[in-house]
Amino acid sequence: MELLLVSLLFLAVGGQDTNTTTMIHKPGYCMMYANGDPSEVTGNYVRFYNKPAHDLDFSTKMFLKDLCPDIAQGTKACCDVNQALALTGSVAAAKSLLTKCEVSWKNFISLYCKFTCSPDQSLFVNATELSISEDGTFYNVKRVSSYLTDEYKSKYYNSIKDVSLPSANMKAIVALCGTTKCDQDRFFQFMGNNPLSPFPIDYPTSVAPNKDNGTIVPLEPDTLKFCWEKDSPESWRCSCQDCPSNITCAPPPEIPPPKTPFLILGFDGPLVILLIIYLTLFLICLIHLSINIHYRRLNQTDPMTRSASIASSISERHIEALQGKVNQGCRVVDQVLHNIFTKWATFAVTHPWTVIGLATLLTGVFCGGMYFFVLTSAPIDLWSAPTSQTRLEKNKFDAMFVPFYRTTQVIITAPKVPAFNYTIHRDDLDGPVVQTFSGIFKKEIFKKIFEMQEGIMNVKATVDNRTIGVKDVCFVPLAPDVDECALISPFQWFQNNKSAVDLVVTDNKNGHNATYLEHIYRCVSSPLETADASFDIMSCLTTFSGPAQVNIALGGFSDKGDPLLADAIVLSLPLNNHVNESLNADAEAWELAYIDYMKAWNDSDIEFAFQAERSIQDELQREAYQDIFTVALSYFLMFGYVAVMLGKVSCCADNGVPLYCLRRWMVDAKISLGLAGVLFVLLSVVGSLGIFSYAGYKSTVIIMEVIPFLVLAVGVDNIFILVQAVQRDVLQPGESGNEQLIRIFGDVAPSMLLSASSEVIAFACGSLSSQPAVHDFSLYASVAVLLNFLLQVSVFLVLLSWDRQRELAERVDVLCCVPASSDVHLSEGETRPRSPLYLLVSKVWVPALLNTTVVRFLVMSFFGLTFCLSIAAIPHLSIGLDQQLALPKDSYVGPYFEYLSKYLEVGAPVYFVVEMEDEKGNRTLDASSLEGQNQLCGASGCHIDSVVSLVNIYANFSDFSRLAQPPNSWIDDYFDWLEPTDDYYSCCRYYSEGEEKENQFCPSTDEEGACSPCIDSGYPHHRPNPQEFQQYLEWYLKDNPTTKGYACTKGGHAAYGNAVKYTTAKQDGTRGSVSTNVSASYFMTYHTTCRNSSDFIGAYKQARNLSELIKQSVDANVYPYSVFYVYYEMYVTMVNQVAINLSVCIVAVFIVSFILLNFNFMSSVITTTTVLMITVNMLGMMYVLDININPVSLVNLVMSVGISVEFSSHITRSFSLSRQQGRVDRAKEALSKTGSSVLSGIFMTKLIGISVLAFAKSQIFQIYYFRMYVCIVVLGMLHGLVFLPVFLTFFGPARNTKPLRSSGYQKIKTEPSERDPLIPE
Repeated sequence: MELLLVSLLFLAVGGQDTNTTTMIHKPGYCMMYANGDPSEVTGNYVRFYNKPAHDLDFSTKMFLKDLCPDIAQGTKACCDVNQALALTGSVAAAKSLLTKCEVSWKNFISLYCKFTCSPDQSLFVNATELSISEDGTFYNVKRVSSYLTDEYKSKYYNSIKDVSLPSANMKAIVALCGTTKCDQDRFFQFMGNNPLSPFPIDYPTSVAPNKDNGTIVPLEPDTLKFCWEKDSPESWRCSCQDCPSNITCAPPPEIPPPKTPFLILGFDGPLVILLIIYLTLFLICLIHLSINIHYRRLNQTDPMTRSASIASSISERHIEALQGKVNQGCRVVDQVLHNIFTKWATFAVTHPWTVIGLATLLTGVFCGGMYFFVLTSAPIDLWSAPTSQTRLEKNKFDAMFVPFYRTTQVIITAPKVPAFNYTIHRDDLDGPVVQTFSGIFKKEIFKKIFEMQEGIMNVKATVDNRTIGVKDVCFVPLAPDVDECALISPFQWFQNNKSAVDLVVTDNKNGHNATYLEHIYRCVSSPLETADASFDIMSCLTTFSGPAQVNIALGGFSDKGDPLLADAIVLSLPLNNHVNESLNADAEAWELAYIDYMKAWNDSDIEFAFQAERSIQDELQREAYQDIFTVALSYFLMFGYVAVMLGKVSCCADNGVPLYCLRRWMVDAKISLGLAGVLFVLLSVVGSLGIFSYAGYKSTVIIMEVIPFLVLAVGVDNIFILVQAVQRDVLQPGESGNEQLIRIFGDVAPSMLLSASSEVIAFACGSLSSQPAVHDFSLYASVAVLLNFLLQVSVFLVLLSWDRQRELAERVDVLCCVPASSDVHLSEGETRPRSPLYLLVSKVWVPALLNTTVVRFLVMSFFGLTFCLSIAAIPHLSIGLDQQLALPKDSYVGPYFEYLSKYLEVGAPVYFVVEMEDEKGNRTLDASSLEGQNQLCGASGCHIDSVVSLVNIYANFSDFSRLAQPPNSWIDDYFDWLEPTDDYYSCCRYYSEGEEKENQFCPSTDEEGACSPCIDSGYPHHRPNPQEFQQYLEWYLKDNPTTKGYACTKGGHAAYGNAVKYTTAKQDGTRGSVSTNVSASYFMTYHTTCRNSSDFIGAYKQARNLSELIKQSVDANVYPYSVFYVYYEMYVTMVNQVAINLSVCIVAVFIVSFILLNFNFMSSVITTTTVLMITVNMLGMMYVLDININPVSLVNLVMSVGISVEFSSHITRSFSLSRQQGRVDRAKEALSKTGSSVLSGIFMTKLIGISVLAFAKSQIFQIYYFRMYVCIVVLGMLHGLVFLPVFLTFFGPARNTKPLRSSGYQKIKTEPSERDPLIPE
């Protein structure tokens, strides 16, 4: 690219000290004229000629008419035709960089026109070093000074410094300045003194002195224009992309001020408000409690107060009685359910084989769907809904263009190797520069990393007896002409030639030996360098003719400000990707071999992390199998606990002292029944999987890991309630075991139905979520819970009846035909004892919790406080899922994500896709028309709100927009590619008449063929007309950029070969295409580095907002696409999704509770309130444990709603059916009857199983399963067994005095308690 800088070199030419030569400085005099001897560096010197200007001959004038029209219109000049021709060729590359901004180009060339040919050349140019020519007939000019005013320099530099280079995503000034760190002084220094200049040109900063004969007059900026000015009335202003100071530019984005937290006196505002509300209510309740206690004491001494208290009590009892009468009218639900379940139980126990056969048949059919079972671990299936906006856009992008590449990347560091200093000697520097290089550039380290790259490129795989090499699967941007992979690494600066690192080049001028470090210094400063003169004229371009961008090839230098201090080298190798997964088999095989190669690589001096496209999916699959033993052990412990704890240990007497022993354990045990219950849990899970496998659903790892836990928790609780109800019941006189079971089942089954139906409907509502993980989990969970309930009320009921008969016959469990020995039979009058857990709850926990009003008040206060604190914590929850947590701890991809976050200097590519046809194929934007071009492009004359202009404006505010740099613009580069530099040369050429390839495309590398420019030099506004646009577009998209031949670097094949979707029509004998219809295209840029979920979400949101803004000014559909969008779109609405899903589930719980609790509004409110409090507390605990909101945690939150129903519904229903007098006594009875079942059925079962997950190798298991599951069961237990009973004593529904017919509940005698002063007796 810097051959263009030979232009600046000017030209042509020439030590004798000028002190011996008298210089004339006055109008009409030259300082140089005609070519001299060949330069020692490049080109030719110019002859010293301090005489009057020559007449301008016709040939010279013809060469100058387009390039230097002001001089061509005159009659005198200080250049001949050879100099004019050299000037034209030397600035051709510069013109291709600047012509998109007409004023910038005109300003740029005007200086060199004057320097080379101005008839007043001696006024501002002074020869400072001369030498005698080889033949001794003239002087060569070997050094000159060109005098410019400071105003000229400033206006000149500022008019060109912002012109963009779309294909390289950088500014053209990088090529013109020789470094990415360009400023005005550095620019003029490099332009006048660089390795390709035939002689140095100085631009003194001091005031021009009087010299010899005459006065030097520095150039003034009178003829220069600002970049926002028009070159002529009919010309166009420079675009906003190339001239940000253009006053006609679109306004910059409105950047909202950073969000300031809501604080009150320096503390979190919501928390302060909630605490104020809480303390107010606390004080009110405390005062109310104190008054009631005071009046209670007065009751015993003051008759008047006692009478008032009695009257108040009577009034409250009257209100309760009225509520009871209302509820009595609604007992029909309980009665209907009681009758239905009683009749069903009668049928089941009398026709057991019919029930078992039918259940077996249906279960077998459901489980048969496992034949079609498919388990997917593809991340896109787990996290992206098929109908989501980004998923649909991804599918369109893949279909219209090509799928995003399969990424293979290695990040290498050398933390043990210290940085070192090296002295740089370059002609384009003021003098030697001591430069610090990081340890990764030390020669032995650099070569080791080079060897790693060579090893990667030599990796082979075998597929079907075929050998697959990297070039078989990598992305080759110049295929089929060049078979080089699009590998980006610092070694591309050496064209992947390791021997070049050992190269030492001696500079004959200063005697310095240049090494590979000079070349690295040069390539980092100017990635577009095509010929590093200080290092064997080696190019910095890659083997596929593109730049190896510094921010992609190096990492970890943004905080240091110097890429040469980079901590990491990054090797990035894109592989071809295909929509048809079967076509990716070769790439996947090669990736597997590459992974094995990288795992085997070892060196004590370097550290590295790597990944391939398949890595994450492979590791997710490995994770699914890695913790199988842990999960299996967890299930085994839960199953064993259930099998053992369903039974009970009988009581015997020793010297009159009751002792718990195992005397009757084999009779009272329920091992077979427990195993059956667990088996039904497994069958219900498998049946659910089978049903959805029939429907074509793919199961996910989350479903396989979560559903069994959920169904076991829900199902086991119902089993415990039913079995323990039978165990605690006393056989009525003349009643058989089956009759007892039927009676008990009629009483207990409605409670089982209440919990199961609440969960089924809640999960079904959760399936309304658009997020695949939540949607699929909810579907599978609702069906699994339903199947489990049906198996419990059918087959399990039959098995329980058989077990009851076995127990009454005193036969041994498991070996049901073996009778127990006589010494374990119950003697006459001996009764079965209560279980230890039941006695613990009823005799210890119930009195301690409910007997004392102060304790109950403190309990309410504590839970109220935690509820307020949890609400305050919710806004501070983070959103997202750390990618590393989804991987096993020992995954090789984990360090890669760490390195990615720590070292990467640029984010993922982002494509702004423009669809120019609607869904029916009707064209909405014609890219070939002038209006269509203006809506897309970013050059002069383009709309200020065009696609490229708006993306460029937003890229200038990268901290806000998350866009790292201006976009690639195929259409702007197409305009430049078509632009003829003169009557003979253009990137777009065709073979002239008479040639063998007549009218076919003539590449820039062909210097021998008779080729003509596609478009005449009279190119209006640097724009093609519609016919020209369509005629040559395909040529442009297939032309390879090159620095050879005529050095056309604007060929579109490498950068834009896949960027335009078009159809074309051709006709033999015509140039190009008859017509070309562009239906879609994209404009690519990069996101800034995204280091966490918040960055990814913000990048997506900003790109989406920008595309919506673009759509307002473009007659096309515009959307952004980046490879990570499908995974992060859901987080934009995650808060709403969480609120909606949980709200729908909780409302579903309320509705079901309201119906099945006899339309008792208060009971339903209490159940729902408890579920809500557990859910809110779960969110609060997520904040405490630093657990983010994401699909995994949302699945667990939805599951927590279902499990919360188990902890609350049974106790609430038991309370509503209790016929005790006061709320306290009814709460005691409810807690005594169901508390131990809940404690043993859910809490203990889950706690035992969950404890094993603490040892899982998977991080996601430890955080999102172990921590959240522990919170679910602990919070559920605390709310169900502590908060809910207390809450019922204060706000429980009125007692319903109408009993159910044949109610089989045993009346539980409770301990006398202190009378509650707040609740009437």
